[in-house]
Amino acid sequence: MRASRGQPPVTAVDEGLLGALLAPECVPALRALDQRGELTRLIPELDAGRGFAQPELHHYDVFEHNFAAVEALDRVLRPGKVNSMLRAALPWIDLDAKLGTITGGMPLIALTRLACLLHDVAKPDTATMVEGRLRFPRHGPRGAELMRERLPAAGFEGATVEVVARLIRYHLRPRELILAWPVSDRAVRRFVADLDGHVLPLLLVNLCDGMATRGPAYTQEHYVRHCAFISYVAGRAWAADGAGTVAPPPLVTGDELIAELDLESGRLLGAVLTSIRHAQFEGVISDRDSALALARSVLASLRVDDR
Repeated sequence: MRASRGQPPVTAVDEGLLGALLAPECVPALRALDQRGELTRLIPELDAGRGFAQPELHHYDVFEHNFAAVEALDRVLRPGKVNSMLRAALPWIDLDAKLGTITGGMPLIALTRLACLLHDVAKPDTATMVEGRLRFPRHGPRGAELMRERLPAAGFEGATVEVVARLIRYHLRPRELILAWPVSDRAVRRFVADLDGHVLPLLLVNLCDGMATRGPAYTQEHYVRHCAFISYVAGRAWAADGAGTVAPPPLVTGDELIAELDLESGRLLGAVLTSIRHAQFEGVISDRDSALALARSVLASLRVDDR
């Protein structure tokens, strides 16, 4: 279900919701829809999150958290320091071109915004007490199930529904991927396949979920760490599979670097993979030996900087 390039055709999606998802700033338009009762008329499952308190680090209730995730995405993609930091973490990805690709008649940026709005839609439905703590087991998969039923009724077509459902289902997957350390190329390829190649929007949803969780307590230090995390996951995904891009095969894989360089640090491995891939696309290196030589040089430099 790869996205295609071109102009979006006419869709059956409600004009107000479509306009909000395509607006330069999405949240004010979504707020206006909500104030008129149109947003929860189209997606009534959102209303259950209004006033539904969350535990521990969460600053907002479920409803406001979903809105905060969309607002975070607007901030991340708006020109400025935050946007520049993300682009620096993903230098081999053309964010504008990638998010402008068309899937099922809609730009990928609109579907990513919608996934941010709906990523925790099933939390009220899955809420349970576990050892005295409020938890939301499998709220991602449950949210995907709910939206696979709801979104067609709101006018979304099959391809768009599937993209949004996958982003909701797997929005916590990057963290789960890293927890299963060491991360193998096989696990990364499975991750890419589960997302049907939509790694970038998934990582953006994950990033914005994290930003929305802490709200005003989310600091630049948190963002720097999260960007490094995204760079690592995206680098592994691209090196293992190409992550849906039109790209030559990687000169060296993550597994090979782990074996050749005795790497254990996720941050270092991601940085090395990013440097190799960037150099390959610039034509600086063109074979495995030169890739490994560059990897050793980059790794040595990073380790000096860490001292």
